[in-house]
Amino acid sequence: MRSGLVVQCLAIAVALATLGTGCRALVLVGGFDANAIVFVEGELQSTEPTALAEVAHACRLAIETLGYDEVMTHRDEEEVRWQAQTAGGDPVEIRLIPKSGKRTTLRIRVGVIGDEARSRLVLEQIRQSLLGIAATVPQQVDGE
Repeated sequence: MRSGLVVQCLAIAVALATLGTGCRALVLVGGFDANAIVFVEGELQSTEPTALAEVAHACRLAIETLGYDEVMTHRDEEEVRWQAQTAGGDPVEIRLIPKSGKRTTLRIRVGVIGDEARSRLVLEQIRQSLLGIAATVPQQVDGE
């Protein structure tokens, strides 16, 4: 019984080594849930359980808070896209793609080839902005 478990673990390890390393391998083994954060090919990807309009507002606040210069905003029914620049002149691209229900996929790239740490900083600032937005929305009290 124990040797069967060892063989399965080794098979998973070989499969991971064969398929690749990094985030893609983690997604294959660990599964992918709605709040998973994945950094693939220079782009940080996350799906937030929030509607597009609220995430778009939070992105605008995050760009302002981080002191980035907004270069361009493009909106259509399929996505919202921001292009900005850091204080050092690095490009920042944020794409919002609406999903079914009240979910929005974010795709963030900082720098030409992608900087995971700075992309995570942008994501964290967007999430903090979402918390601030949620705190300003009046909560309905039972019986009202």
